[in-house]
Amino acid sequence: MRNKIYTQHTAKREKTTLMIFIVILLSGCATFNPALINYNEDKGLYEYDEGGVLLRNSNNELISESNYESFIQELAMNDKYQNSKSFENANSLKSLDHKIASLYSESVNAINSEKFKEVPEKVDSLLSLYPDALYFSDCSFLDAYALQNMGRIGDAKEKYQDFLNYSSGKYTERFRGYRNSDNKDSLWIQQRNFAKNFIAGESEKINDKFFQPFTPKHYYSSFHPGYGINQEDYEENTKDIIMFVFGMDFSDNFTFGAQYYRQLNKYFDINPKYLSSGSINEIGLAVPIKLFKSEDNSFAIKVSPFLNYYRIKKMNIDGITQDIGDNMFDYGIKASAGYYFAPKVSLGASYSYHRYNESEKYLINSHNIEIWYLNEYDISLYYDLYKGISLKSGIKAGDFVAGIYWSGWEISYNFNQNGFVFRTDMY
Repeated sequence: MRNKIYTQHTAKREKTTLMIFIVILLSGCATFNPALINYNEDKGLYEYDEGGVLLRNSNNELISESNYESFIQELAMNDKYQNSKSFENANSLKSLDHKIASLYSESVNAINSEKFKEVPEKVDSLLSLYPDALYFSDCSFLDAYALQNMGRIGDAKEKYQDFLNYSSGKYTERFRGYRNSDNKDSLWIQQRNFAKNFIAGESEKINDKFFQPFTPKHYYSSFHPGYGINQEDYEENTKDIIMFVFGMDFSDNFTFGAQYYRQLNKYFDINPKYLSSGSINEIGLAVPIKLFKSEDNSFAIKVSPFLNYYRIKKMNIDGITQDIGDNMFDYGIKASAGYYFAPKVSLGASYSYHRYNESEKYLINSHNIEIWYLNEYDISLYYDLYKGISLKSGIKAGDFVAGIYWSGWEISYNFNQNGFVFRTDMY
């Protein structure tokens, strides 16, 4: 009679890889140091620390040469700089994000179609939904340009002045997928120069790129089925991630290790990992291949060939630890797809095939032990709460599960087996 040990992500003897995220927020009011204020000549504005955030006064106006002295006097009254409009809080996901992006897109389309009368109403609707768009986007510039072309020169100058006084960038982060679109604020700086010249009565040719086509995009969590890294989840220009993981091996021994994920190019990524319990060592490699992603991020398909090598030194069999001294190679492929049919709500589906499965088991001849994985499918609904964090509910390998999905990490409850599911799946 052979001993049989199988692995599936919902079984008690599963090999889990659960990462605990420990987030420590240290908040407080640091003393503001005026010596770190720098003047950015390209922007014509003052910022804190070189390459830092643009400064605002108590009226939320950006600090330029015209109001710098009054700003310094304001600081002298209170050396703690506190301005809620200096940073945009875009970590929480809201359904209105897609709505305001749609209104912005409609405004751009109206300008390009020379339907200028439609723009002020659309911009007003955008600002009523998200007033902070005044501070973190160029919507007032769109409004001003439309008024200019309607012959309302005085109103246009007022809107251009609003743009100069308040706007700190072309695209708000609530326009999902556009965080890095205006590299080094080059278009926004050109818009500032255009606005200044128009107010001064100087003519300047408009840059068509100010109103380039704009497609409202859906937010997707990094490593959501079908998707790879979402740059919006991390610091700008992030291409690789290291995560420390732990769990249990085949014999329920504690195992610890790390995995690395690197974005190679538009289509190919790489995901190596290493885990060890002392009794079993594992080295793995996956190559996620992004086959397709729609322009609005609503639909994506990915396949990931993978290979895992296990050095099995010892195993606990029926409560007895036995020396094994065997090696196992398991390989296969995972296919996944994701579809956003509404803002924040998506359907994710995946299927994993293993070389050693229920039909083709790996046999450790010396101890007559069979090891295999279950080929697993997962069809689930996801509801995005914050960047990288979603609620998940669906069918996994025939069982109903529900829980939390965190940028590739799943913590859910299996209602059929009355147990928790802890797993990671960056590919």
